[in-house]
Amino acid sequence: MRKAFIITFILLNTAYTQVTSSLQAWENILQTPELVDYFRGIFNHLGVTVEETGEEFTIHHTGERFNFEPGIKHDEVDFIVPIKVQNIQNMIAHSQDGKISLEESWRILDVLFTPLTRVTLQTPVLSINWRRKLAGVEDLTHVYLINPTGGEASKHTLIYVKGQWMVLKGTHGKPRRTYRMSPEQSIEYQRKIFAAMQKNTFWSWWKFASYYKKWRKTCSVTHKF
Repeated sequence: MRKAFIITFILLNTAYTQVTSSLQAWENILQTPELVDYFRGIFNHLGVTVEETGEEFTIHHTGERFNFEPGIKHDEVDFIVPIKVQNIQNMIAHSQDGKISLEESWRILDVLFTPLTRVTLQTPVLSINWRRKLAGVEDLTHVYLINPTGGEASKHTLIYVKGQWMVLKGTHGKPRRTYRMSPEQSIEYQRKIFAAMQKNTFWSWWKFASYYKKWRKTCSVTHKF
């Protein structure tokens, strides 16, 4: 029993050390103009949880750089994203040259894709039924984030049920609309809806609804039954 405890302690300590060193490296690597600009308009305060260790931290996008803070103040972050240690290692690998290729963009968005969608759909404009209909948002949608290298796409299902949205990984049910988005289209959409969320005025949501109806024509098709 003592031996098993020691082995478990060593493994947990190794995992924690790996995450800590990864976060330190991530913090240093992200401080490049290209990466600061890449994430501009996507979030201001991003909460991150590490699944294997339970560690929580916050990334603040100041417009000029990223600041890292231990812990998450849930009422002060825009989104909370669960990640794995491997995701951190991947981010470090993607960011080493200070640039983001199309494939690296897809891999980063693959981590953020479902959590960001889940949070943005909680906004009153899209969660209240008559406003959802006014914006032209269907109640069952399949969304594919296309891998530019030809690999399998990341996909999830959006279902509106009893006044709230469910966001499920994978595809479920018969969709009324299907989106097939490139990383660039996904980032464009995220910046537009985040800008509307930040202002949160009637006019900002009206502008977003007008943009959305045009934007979806570039990356989606409807289905009739």
